[in-house]
Amino acid sequence: MQPDLDAVPGSDHYPSYAIGASIRRLTARKDLPGSTTVVLIGLDDFRQSPESAATPWKSAATPWKSEEAAADRIRAALYALPWGEQFPAVADLGNMIAGRSFEDTLSAMAQVGSDLRELGHIPVWIGGSLPLLRGIFQGFKGNGPTDVSIVSSRTHFKTGPNLAPYEFALRSLVENDSLHLFNLSCLAGQSHYQEAGESALLEQMRFEQLRLGPLRQHPDWAEPLLRSSDFTVFSLSSVRWSDTEGNPYGGPNGLFAHEFCQLSHYAGANDLLKAAFFCDYYPSGRSSNTDQDHNTSQPQAHVGAQTHAGAQVLAQGIWYLLEGISQRCDDTPRINSRNYTRYTMALPGDHELIFVKSQKSGRWWIEVTLPVPAGSRKERSLLVPCTYDDYLKATAAELPDRWWRIHQKYLQ
Repeated sequence: MQPDLDAVPGSDHYPSYAIGASIRRLTARKDLPGSTTVVLIGLDDFRQSPESAATPWKSAATPWKSEEAAADRIRAALYALPWGEQFPAVADLGNMIAGRSFEDTLSAMAQVGSDLRELGHIPVWIGGSLPLLRGIFQGFKGNGPTDVSIVSSRTHFKTGPNLAPYEFALRSLVENDSLHLFNLSCLAGQSHYQEAGESALLEQMRFEQLRLGPLRQHPDWAEPLLRSSDFTVFSLSSVRWSDTEGNPYGGPNGLFAHEFCQLSHYAGANDLLKAAFFCDYYPSGRSSNTDQDHNTSQPQAHVGAQTHAGAQVLAQGIWYLLEGISQRCDDTPRINSRNYTRYTMALPGDHELIFVKSQKSGRWWIEVTLPVPAGSRKERSLLVPCTYDDYLKATAAELPDRWWRIHQKYLQ
């Protein structure tokens, strides 16, 4: 790890209410406290971004130097925000040194992430390009089936020739690391960025999609997808140009910044979340309205530098992730718990659906009966997060989509 924090002022620079005055800035993992801590780790490796693919004269063994400020700009914007009520403990380990090759970086990320989770911490990676998600995901090997969700303008499953790795990052993950991938949820995708057949391929694999239009009309539909996830990725490309800068892979359509923060809050409130990744911020990339940095009304968080709106959006997303973590209520259903209400309804053909509602949070789950393995007589079931709308559909004898998808996964 390389604690490259010199570009960000020390704690005495910030007012007492700011995150920068309270966060623990550490130089080694051994200095982390024994209790659960959210651990920030900066990434400066952009070698598999579309920008690096467009500049072939750059050495493949050298990180994309023009974006080295990305993690520190996000960090600076976050440090200037107020410390939220009942925030969890937060530490900053600085920026990870990029490996000699991209694969070296992935290996290092996998090891660091795995080590932190074994100690009960929650790593939050900031900066870098989306293909780095493979390194984080590889750190989940040995932890059983893993659910991943991604908030991005693209589904990253393209199959055509001459593509940057960014365009098929999720396909690469599925092809290379699928043994412990159980489910993949793609949120905020836009159809005009998809290759013909890309959506059908995701459907064939029983992965879940919540496109931009339905997501903006029904933001609560995203909550159960994020509540299912062990690891969530937030790409700045999902935010529309009018709300951000340093975002060359966004567009005129996309999420508003407050919608991006709402999704981040949902992710943080998920009791199962073990890692998060905020990526695809390019300080030198073109912006929505101007190629110049905007001044901000925030305290001067970065001496001698101004802070992009893109860094602000990601920093605020991290803030709402922390708020979500602070509001966790540990309400994942347990056998014979008295804190849940069970609803059983009959369906045609002597079938029944069972819904479970938490009395603490009002959140819903649906019970999916799984196929019985050959040679076994014991029936198995799985509780899958869902919405109240799914319950209402079931009352009209309509089988919820999530139930069908999960059941089909076990038949494959």
